[in-house]
Amino acid sequence: MVTERFDGIKYPYVAPKDPPAHVAERLQQEYDDDIDPADFEVLRHALWNLNLEHGQTIIRTSGSPVVVSSHDFNPVLMDEWGDHVYFGPWLQYLTAAASSAVKWTLEYRHPNPGIEPGSMFMTNDPWIGATHQSDLAMVAPVFYDGKIFCWVGNSLHHADLGGTAPGGFNPVAPDIFWESGVVPPVRIVENGQIRADLEQEFMRRSRMPEIVAVDLRAQIAGCSVAVERMTEMLDRYGPRVIKGVMRKIQRDSEAAFARRLATVPDGEWRAEAFLEMAEPGDRKLHRNVMVLRKKNDRLEFSNEGSDPQIGTLSCTLPAWSGAVSAMINSQLLFDQLFAIGGAQRRIDFKAEPGTLNSALHPAALSLAVLNLDQCIALAAACLSKMLSCSSDPELHKEIQSSMGSAVFPIAAISGVDTKSRPFASLLMDPVGAGMAAWSWRDGLDVGGWPWDPQVEMPNVEETESFYPVLYLWRRVTQDSGGAGKYRGGNSMEVAVMPHGVPSIQHHTASSGHHAVPLSPLFGGYPSNVNRFLMMRSTNAKSLQAQGVTPTPDNVTCDELVELEPKAFGVEQRENDIFILSWCGAGGLGDPLERDPAAVARDVQTGMVSVEAARNLYGVVITDGVVDVAATETLRSEQREKRRAWESPGRELVTIPPQPGARPVGPGLEIRTHDGESALVCASCDTRLSALTENYKSGALRNEISVMEANPKALDPARLTDDRIVVRQFACPGCLRLLSNDVMRQGEPDLWDIRLSSMGDE
Repeated sequence: MVTERFDGIKYPYVAPKDPPAHVAERLQQEYDDDIDPADFEVLRHALWNLNLEHGQTIIRTSGSPVVVSSHDFNPVLMDEWGDHVYFGPWLQYLTAAASSAVKWTLEYRHPNPGIEPGSMFMTNDPWIGATHQSDLAMVAPVFYDGKIFCWVGNSLHHADLGGTAPGGFNPVAPDIFWESGVVPPVRIVENGQIRADLEQEFMRRSRMPEIVAVDLRAQIAGCSVAVERMTEMLDRYGPRVIKGVMRKIQRDSEAAFARRLATVPDGEWRAEAFLEMAEPGDRKLHRNVMVLRKKNDRLEFSNEGSDPQIGTLSCTLPAWSGAVSAMINSQLLFDQLFAIGGAQRRIDFKAEPGTLNSALHPAALSLAVLNLDQCIALAAACLSKMLSCSSDPELHKEIQSSMGSAVFPIAAISGVDTKSRPFASLLMDPVGAGMAAWSWRDGLDVGGWPWDPQVEMPNVEETESFYPVLYLWRRVTQDSGGAGKYRGGNSMEVAVMPHGVPSIQHHTASSGHHAVPLSPLFGGYPSNVNRFLMMRSTNAKSLQAQGVTPTPDNVTCDELVELEPKAFGVEQRENDIFILSWCGAGGLGDPLERDPAAVARDVQTGMVSVEAARNLYGVVITDGVVDVAATETLRSEQREKRRAWESPGRELVTIPPQPGARPVGPGLEIRTHDGESALVCASCDTRLSALTENYKSGALRNEISVMEANPKALDPARLTDDRIVVRQFACPGCLRLLSNDVMRQGEPDLWDIRLSSMGDE
């Protein structure tokens, strides 16, 4: 459904596949198809370096710690019609919507005010070309011989663009009119000069106009450098050669994508998660679904089954498709320098309008990035399940469990600094996400995100120099990563207090994984959850006066308060300590199959507790050393307990190994028996189900609480009335754990791997 507003803007904007005639006549589309291979390698890297220089210019010009320290921006190179050539290597999904912004601009901004040489357009409209209003997109055409040759662009998170919430994240907004203002594409640069009137209008919105102004200039500077470098290349090599290189980059990306798809059978893969608290006081959970379908040489991503848009939980279609593209880059285009454009030719994005992932105007969207974080994680889960069915073992290396900080817990701070100037920001430390366990190795503790290769945690000293806060500690949280044959990466917690001012204001604006962790993969266990705490009236200043550093072990308080995921106007006084902790990553594979020596190393380094080693991994550690005999006995007992789980009531049938059997998901294979294709445990040859059935229907079944699955998890009943369980499935033959699904009690089993063919047919 597309609605037409009084101003002629269509929401959501869906660009035509090819440029309309009145647009096409202004585009330079001719190219040479026969590029010398050596020239191609030189020039494709020159284009990539242009993208890198674009990004580095933004970093060097920006004055914002969100950009300089945390790299919350990304550049992009697009062809004449706005199709992607290269993403930049920073925050991937930010520029995914830039393509939509370019196409909208080409359709609606000529001849009035006009797209001319020396033009640049900016927008933060989420229905056109931005993730949410705080992420401003800047796009610039590159002209040659009077026609538009290509576009460069970037997107950057601004510290404050106005609205009712300092910093732009409003957890109580009923609609978008309570948030930062929406700007459709406007020509901010004209004939190479910044429009002073528009720049001043833009700055006027902000509580922090100086930092907004310098970041706006950084975006313009980045585009200016990219336009200049591209013009130099065109002068040297000619437009037909450079366009030929761009077309080949797109074709090569498409070909690599198609080759990898060819190793996967047709089928459907699903992942689900929950967003919580659409508004303060809401105790419902809201389902977010990702469905990936493959048919022949195409993929389709759908949000089929997702709940309707509500409160502050939604995002728009351009942003949602961009979130998915970030993981396609990471898992399927790892050797293509983020050349997403070719792959996008074989992908369809279908999100039902009016749902969490395709919100209609005037939905509140300031928290859209939180939904998008979760959608990235869901896309990764679907792609991992798909790749587990590939006949190419190399692609199995890209399989990963649930990622840490899968919904960024926004802890926004604001107030007046020591120089009586207003400030607004958020604690960016959760970019130090625990990385998911892979199919072949552990995740990295505080390792970041796979979709943000340049991610950095901000230096404590830099944050303290910009804002009136003092860090008391920043530490890795033991046991926060999920257990598994390969362990999920642990996360962290940070503690801050006001410094030099009597108080600061907090508002929390998170949307997920405070109540319910993400489902891990293939028998791994889930992580902990996000959490906001306020320690009221502590002894921290008293300790400091005595020359003692406050630590978690020596700080006391009069009251410990857990803040809800959406709380507004919370005052932190000078003796209060605010603590932010975030969820780690999920494990992968049965924890009872983990190397006991690896568990012992984790205990020795403090990453895993002795209790978790025993209860989750079945490993007995005595005086820091594995008790081999006791471990073997305990693991045998824990595994044997699974035999008492709910049985499918089927007679056990074994199907012998078969050469070339296709792998599927959690250590299963497709084998044939009596003319039937079946899903069989590769470890013990036990048949679980027909290929046309959910393999879980033939597995042993059990349910536990999330607190049993992770020692750092908290009771979901704190925040929701829905009963949440971890539903477990094990092979009835060898008792190996196959899946741990975090879900509502009483709901049907998730059919998450559903193949429609044997593949390689």
